[in-house]
Amino acid sequence: MSKEHEKLKIFICGPTLYEKSHLGHARIFIFFNFLINYYKFLGKSPIAVVQLTDVDPKIFARIKADAGASGNLSLENITKNYLTQLIKDLQKLQVINNFTFTRVSSFQVQMLNQIINLLELKKAYSYGGNIYLKIDPDTQSPFGFTTKQLDNMPIDIAPGKQDQKDIMLWNAENFYDLSMRGDERFEFYFRNLVSGIPGWHFQDYQIIKSVFNLDYDIHGGADELVYPHHEFIYRISHQIQKINHQNEKKPKWIHIGILKIKSEKMSNSRGNTITISDFLNKYSPNSLKILFLSECYDKDFSLNKRKLSDAVLVDNEISSFFMLENVKNGKSTETLNDSESQKFSEFLRIINNNYDTKSAINYIRKCIRDLENANYVKKMTDLLGLRYY
Repeated sequence: MSKEHEKLKIFICGPTLYEKSHLGHARIFIFFNFLINYYKFLGKSPIAVVQLTDVDPKIFARIKADAGASGNLSLENITKNYLTQLIKDLQKLQVINNFTFTRVSSFQVQMLNQIINLLELKKAYSYGGNIYLKIDPDTQSPFGFTTKQLDNMPIDIAPGKQDQKDIMLWNAENFYDLSMRGDERFEFYFRNLVSGIPGWHFQDYQIIKSVFNLDYDIHGGADELVYPHHEFIYRISHQIQKINHQNEKKPKWIHIGILKIKSEKMSNSRGNTITISDFLNKYSPNSLKILFLSECYDKDFSLNKRKLSDAVLVDNEISSFFMLENVKNGKSTETLNDSESQKFSEFLRIINNNYDTKSAINYIRKCIRDLENANYVKKMTDLLGLRYY
């Protein structure tokens, strides 16, 4: 099979299913929706897997905190509710068709089997119910961190580690309330080990192994995940591939800048979030896409009224152009002449420069002001993920 027709495999670290998803999550989905459209156009047949965390201390804490408000709370119910809400949000945002979703809970058996295998090989060890993977001290960072920098970075400090740089694969029961043992799913998930949950970094490693056999092209997520999450995923993958004498596969890492509001990171833990559903009750999906695509994807984004107003104006400008062109020309054709093809090639050249969607939107506006053919303007807006038809 030729290189042009090989699938481009993308893994994205998605939300944890304990709250409604907010605009910070939306920024990630909007960028990768564009990226998938772009590679589809290039004939790369992308497949994008979004990992959703449904086994996590935050979820157990939410169940415990909300236990008095409802008598029907369980791990299954709470994660299912927030998954349903996320799907509705992404449908309304008009991006959902480009993504496939996985859940941590679907890969528990594979995680348990991998841990048991590592223990038998004496490449992992147990202390107090926790399981740790031995990490070679000379492992090189994929993000250019020096050994000195890593020595000064926070790590998962835990008693009983043979080396503090070893990574937790399984965390014993201390992360959640003992009352959770009544949940029927626990007997199935944890029958081979003491009760507990798989380590956060190990969760994603195992899903990547199960879905892509570690052979994938792009690993994406929020910039805040570079360390320790993505650093540790790489270290686990590097170590286990070395143990199994496999040739190491290294993806391209794409990190989306942090969304800030009033100089603070937007996050559920800070209580300063704007949910996707609340935003889309007031503004169009295209306005939100333009808002985020109008700045470089890998830079932090400070949300304010001026940027939002500008995005709405651009949305209205593009929408008005298409409405007028439809009235003036009737139903348009899909064929582009040589001049239009050259201009569309210029648009692709702009995007190819580090996915420069900001300049691409400005180029679209220039074409609109020049009253260019709506056919290739539509091809450009479609590629960015904007929908006006």
